[in-house]
Amino acid sequence: MMLAINLLRRNWRSGELKLLGFSLLLAVAVLSGISIFTNRLETTLISESNSVLGADYIVRGSQPHNPDWPLTAEQENIQHTQAAIFASMVFAGDEMHLASVKAVDVGYPLRGQFEISHVPFAMNLADIEIAKTIPAPGEAWVDSRLLPLLKIELGDKVAVGEYELTVTQVLIREPDSANPFSMTGARLIMNIADLEKTQVVQPGSRVDYQWLIASDNIGQLKVFVDQLKPQLNKHQRLIDIDSAQERVGRTLKTSHQFLLLSAVIAVLLAGVAIAITARQFSARHTDQVALMKSLGAGAVRIRTLYFSQLILLGVIASLIGLVFGELLQRTVATSLQQVYQIRLGEASFYPYGLSFFSGLMCLVFFALPALWYLPTVPPLKILRRELAVNMPQIWMQAALALFAVLTLVILFSRDLELALSISGALLAVILITIVAAYGLLALSKKMVLRLGGFWRLAFANLQRQRGQSLVQILVFSIAIMLLFTLTIVRTSLIEEWRVQVPDDAPNHFLVNIPPAELPQVQALLEQAKVRPEPLYPMMRARLTHINGVETTEEQRSVANALRRELNVTWADTLAADNKILEGLWWDQWQRSAANLPGVSVEVDTAKEIGLKIGDKLQFSFGGLLLDAEVASFRSLDWRSMRPNFFFIFEPGSLDTYSPTFITSIYLPPQQKSFINQLLLDHPTILVMELDRIIEQIRSIINQVSDGVLLVLWLTLIGGCLVLLAAVMGSIAARKQQAGLLRALGSPRRLIVGSICAEFAILGFLAGLIAIIGTEILLISLQKFVLQTPMQPHYIYWLLSPLSGAVFVSALGYICCRHTVTTPPAVVLREAA
Repeated sequence: MMLAINLLRRNWRSGELKLLGFSLLLAVAVLSGISIFTNRLETTLISESNSVLGADYIVRGSQPHNPDWPLTAEQENIQHTQAAIFASMVFAGDEMHLASVKAVDVGYPLRGQFEISHVPFAMNLADIEIAKTIPAPGEAWVDSRLLPLLKIELGDKVAVGEYELTVTQVLIREPDSANPFSMTGARLIMNIADLEKTQVVQPGSRVDYQWLIASDNIGQLKVFVDQLKPQLNKHQRLIDIDSAQERVGRTLKTSHQFLLLSAVIAVLLAGVAIAITARQFSARHTDQVALMKSLGAGAVRIRTLYFSQLILLGVIASLIGLVFGELLQRTVATSLQQVYQIRLGEASFYPYGLSFFSGLMCLVFFALPALWYLPTVPPLKILRRELAVNMPQIWMQAALALFAVLTLVILFSRDLELALSISGALLAVILITIVAAYGLLALSKKMVLRLGGFWRLAFANLQRQRGQSLVQILVFSIAIMLLFTLTIVRTSLIEEWRVQVPDDAPNHFLVNIPPAELPQVQALLEQAKVRPEPLYPMMRARLTHINGVETTEEQRSVANALRRELNVTWADTLAADNKILEGLWWDQWQRSAANLPGVSVEVDTAKEIGLKIGDKLQFSFGGLLLDAEVASFRSLDWRSMRPNFFFIFEPGSLDTYSPTFITSIYLPPQQKSFINQLLLDHPTILVMELDRIIEQIRSIINQVSDGVLLVLWLTLIGGCLVLLAAVMGSIAARKQQAGLLRALGSPRRLIVGSICAEFAILGFLAGLIAIIGTEILLISLQKFVLQTPMQPHYIYWLLSPLSGAVFVSALGYICCRHTVTTPPAVVLREAA
């Protein structure tokens, strides 16, 4: 061991191990920086997203939670609180309003925060403050809309049932506003200690009881939730961010997959950089091994010495790399925290341990093949420098590297489909590289004879160094492929997230508009220059029979549409975001012999229920029955922020029923006071404010987007290191060649031109191969991992080869320029 340590010191001082150690250090630094940062970012984004919910999980039901659960939660260090939500008339003098009352307990909310103000409809940040507690007993916080509706000011009293509360704050924003359609009116927040005094909640009252839980220890929380699920009764269900807010859940899922992809690509880039430098280290140590063998050292002894050096170097470089990775991620995290005023959570031990293990594994599997063959160097190599040395076969090195990559990808991503997608793309790139490289070498033979100047010298170098050219093309193409894949995925994901909530998306729903008031409401909207979406008549109905048979309990347990009353409508034109997938719309549909009115069904609901075109359905409209025939299945966009319906009836089929109307509008912040005027003129209209939810979603998407961009930049650094290592791997041979050419009188321009041309050819071909591999990898990722629409990327077919040629050529010139500015004698002496 002491000999290995002494050799390690000697090789380090002589510069032999510096490149390998520096590559490993930077690889571990970038890899750990990304993995630690993504771990912290993922934890924080989940926590921030859960502010939409008010907790990590909510047990929601029509009955209070089990009183034993809080005791168990406290024993497990799980935070908990409770709330009760119900509709109640709120009185102030002669005025009254059907409000959505939320009674909250101490500690509410567990995630997110209340924003309150003394100014109704406050938009100025100076007027808004973060609540540090909940309303005190005897106090209430009310939505801005309640002030004009009840004609009250702060300090006035309002009555909820039999108890009066003093209005002390205006509620600007609250957590758990993910489902505004569950709100019957403007919000009033009160202390749960006052709930019994109101005498509103009686046996049979419709109350939404909530028990909220949260914990920073994700693993412990998951165990607690798994134990809790079997204890839920049929009136309770467990809610998380995915079920409560699908859009946020989907954004988090895709961002999580992107961050995993980034870490995986960092692993690949680190491994490639180590393989290149290890191969170069092995080539430089043939003389040392030959000398050791001439002194009687056996193969086992030599391998032990080199592997001991390798492990020592790996441990030291990985530890230092972890330190730099920690500093790197803290720097990035600090910038993110300053922008969004959020505190990133602490990382778990997993990314630290895995990054350290990955550095050692990359070093062993990527460097092992190059060092394994060192003992085969003949002792005569000391005297006869021209003797060939058995170097590892490319296929063997690729097989070991692929095994290491697959293992690390699975460990980092814990996603087999992602691992197989990347491995398949790598195999495709390797095969294409081999075919393309041999084609280039065949072409270079012809080009040497036809071209002159530096182009002829460049093609001659490619022909003479065929093995090295093949390796460089492979390395360049893999690095470019991974970087372009990450860039394209990031761009498409950001675009998809932005499209989810466009700037002019409707942010208010107007519900319960009486038919008699439609002209006045439309005139008021026109006067305020507010453009509404189409107005739809709306009624409540329940699907009770299918083809004459009453729905069963089993069907109701599977299909949510059968368990409750649904909003239905009729329409003569198909909405822009609806699409007929099967059947016909009313302009082409004809009634069957049964002469029943037609109904168009949302396609996912139809699949849940098991409907077919032509099925006969019976609906109950508050006891009044209506039979209809399925005319078509529709797809629709629930993200459009426009009124959407599971069932749309044929025009004229619901004329005997009494509908109210619904529409959605977009109100910019400066027109928020329009709600005040609308409710004063039409107090029966229910306004559902989605602007606060949209703002939360946009905030989360912006945080995810910026986090993804920072991770992309970290990975790009890793890619540049790989390209640099690939160029540096051939620098010794190029020094010797440049020195000979200059000693023979070749002009500096010829040498520089040949270097740039040679690397430009390699970069162009690598870029072409890379975009083919990128498309293969993207097809697999989009179909099996990210589940996004597959599409070609034509611009990158031009950008990839050109950028590869320019960037690799510039990198080659930067690394090799000192060979033409240093005297030939010095260059030849260094190369020797």
